[in-house]
Amino acid sequence: MTKRVLVTGAAGVVAGYVLPRLAERHALRLLDRRPVGLDVPGERVAADITVFEQLLDACKGVDTVVHLAAEPSMHATFDAVLGPNIVGAYHVFEAAQRAGCARVVFASSINSVFAYPLSMSVTPDLPVNPLNVYGASKCFGEALARSYANRGLSALCVRIGKILAPGEAPPPPDDIYHQAWISARDLASVFDRCVAKESVDFAIVHALSRHANPRLSIESTCELLGYQPQDGTI
Repeated sequence: MTKRVLVTGAAGVVAGYVLPRLAERHALRLLDRRPVGLDVPGERVAADITVFEQLLDACKGVDTVVHLAAEPSMHATFDAVLGPNIVGAYHVFEAAQRAGCARVVFASSINSVFAYPLSMSVTPDLPVNPLNVYGASKCFGEALARSYANRGLSALCVRIGKILAPGEAPPPPDDIYHQAWISARDLASVFDRCVAKESVDFAIVHALSRHANPRLSIESTCELLGYQPQDGTI
């Protein structure tokens, strides 16, 4: 079913992998402070997620918000994440609810649980366990998602592993991301399925490709979304 989808951070790296897939089935509204240069159909909206009124206007008439906009550096300071990852995340959920949107798909990160031992395959039911301020900001976003889901706004939080660009070699066996990466096409599949999936109030989704001992367990994600990774180390 075709949906009206607002994508924040539409000029960013993640959007570059996700938008072509979403554009195949949905009517897109692409929001960013910067021009969206990607050649995909959709209404362009120049707006800042830290300005609530701009975001509220952008959410009007939309079914689903895919929230990708963020400060992406795992080395970011609190001052760097405060605007986009804390204030901006709150604005997205509040604006979506006020505008009558049905769902927010929130781009979280493996960094929200990266302090667990490397030998663990982290499941979505485990408590958040961030290693840095960036990861903590994503934990805040997940908590916001849960709070708004408790008030009727469907929310799916996508914990994204290290993204491999098309043609990029996977991390070697001694790299901490060796079994913690996702290919661009698998990432696009996860977000496409998060938008399309019906009847979900709240979920934590793990976005990795297929690995023998994944840093994030994808079992429940595959079951919930019907996700079948095309790439991986096995």
